[in-house]
Amino acid sequence: MEQNSGCSCSSPENCTVFACSGAADLGHASDLVARELHKNKVRNMKCLAFVSAGILEMIDSVRDTNMLVIDGCALDCGKKTFEKNGLNNFIHLMLTDLGYEKGKTPATPELVDKLYNTAVAQV
Repeated sequence: MEQNSGCSCSSPENCTVFACSGAADLGHASDLVARELHKNKVRNMKCLAFVSAGILEMIDSVRDTNMLVIDGCALDCGKKTFEKNGLNNFIHLMLTDLGYEKGKTPATPELVDKLYNTAVAQV
């Protein structure tokens, strides 16, 4: 996995990633990809739960960042959480749009690596 490329921001602190982290295989893959982006200093992983909880000071702290939301499936929980809380300027990556099927796509290291590279390309 390539380190620190993809986001055109001046620093990874200005590039954030939020993952669905759901119980299904694609939620697990979304979470692992976000963690790899964070570990490799490509994007700063933040907790989708604070957005869902409507914690305004936390939401305001990321409002002006380059935000990537990774959803596993077409339920779009991450996207809907963002929109419900007034965050509309973000990049959305949905794994089922890439051809992966919920319940039939184990979060293998190979899959995570492939999705990581796709996420890095999201600017």
